[in-house]
Amino acid sequence: MSDWKPLEGTVDEILAQHSDPFTAMHESEIPAVIVRQAVPGAECTALVERFYERDLLYNPRERGDGTVHRVDIGTSLGRHANDPDQFYAHAAQTIELYETLFDGYTHPVDTLYGALARFLPRKDVKIAREPDGRLYGPSIFRTYHEGTGHYPHYDSVSKRSKRYNFAVSRFRHQYAGVMCFQNSESQDDTGEGVLYRAPMCPDFEEPLSERRFREYADENGLERIQVHLEPGDLYFFYSETIHEVPFVVGPKPRVVLASFIGMSEDDPEVFVWS
Repeated sequence: MSDWKPLEGTVDEILAQHSDPFTAMHESEIPAVIVRQAVPGAECTALVERFYERDLLYNPRERGDGTVHRVDIGTSLGRHANDPDQFYAHAAQTIELYETLFDGYTHPVDTLYGALARFLPRKDVKIAREPDGRLYGPSIFRTYHEGTGHYPHYDSVSKRSKRYNFAVSRFRHQYAGVMCFQNSESQDDTGEGVLYRAPMCPDFEEPLSERRFREYADENGLERIQVHLEPGDLYFFYSETIHEVPFVVGPKPRVVLASFIGMSEDDPEVFVWS
């Protein structure tokens, strides 16, 4: 049995097990840290209902041409990167929306940032920004309907996307934080993230591009784990290692809050964005 397992519990319980879990994730010593019930699960359910009531979430089969796609609440750098002005304007709208969207409930974005600050006490955790002060989206809600997910891949603004015209490309390492708001109802663990013990390297380029990395991992004995979350659970992982989101099955979509995190060992700032 593999000893490659996430650390989990409260932030205090995780730090009692490892004083520097983010370095441990970068070095593939552990796959992730899971903060159980970072916010109450019942509040996540209530907020998802609010999102639908305000038409922020919807069934894409009932809109436009009926094509199934991921439905977002927030600003995605990947979606708007080719138009920086539009990106920053959209991010400003997201920040304004988040100022009141969670009224009456535990603020999930602040909770994510607060947990991150606890894990990185010598860093200044803040919303990603350009030198002129323009802010990025602080986090994004992603809703995966049936037939949506992500094939095995890695995420890095500098190494994969090569978006050097954005300030977040300055960081050596990129991580991700994900909080579960709603699970799909399938019994096959669809929609729940899978992490491979495989920090990105040139050997992986071909199987990734050919969408046969799962088979490659089996052939080469690469370890993997699936991260099982309940609403309110939050986990962090190193996004430059190979990971996937198995495509959702069934009518109930999976809803998560997600952020990317950029940091370098010698940089006092940590930038968070979506």
